[in-house]
Amino acid sequence: MVELAVILLLLGAFLLFFKLLAVIFKAGIFVLTIPLQIVGALLAVLLVVTLLPFALVAGVLTVVLAPLFVLGPLLPLALVFFGLYLVMRR
Repeated sequence: MVELAVILLLLGAFLLFFKLLAVIFKAGIFVLTIPLQIVGALLAVLLVVTLLPFALVAGVLTVVLAPLFVLGPLLPLALVFFGLYLVMRR
């Protein structure tokens, strides 16, 4: 769920950036905004570099914990069958 929120926030930021860039191109003041574009590119790289470790940790945790969440509800049933096996073995 957190990954989806981060992806949507990044997508919204990039869409806003490109909309702003389109307005700047249409206005014909592209040359005046080069410093702003450099700052925007640096902020985008900083945002990606900052969020990437969190996204990687969340992805690894999802891969590791997903089988537990799927198989977790089957644990009581497995314990019952194991108990029946132990009782019948004697």
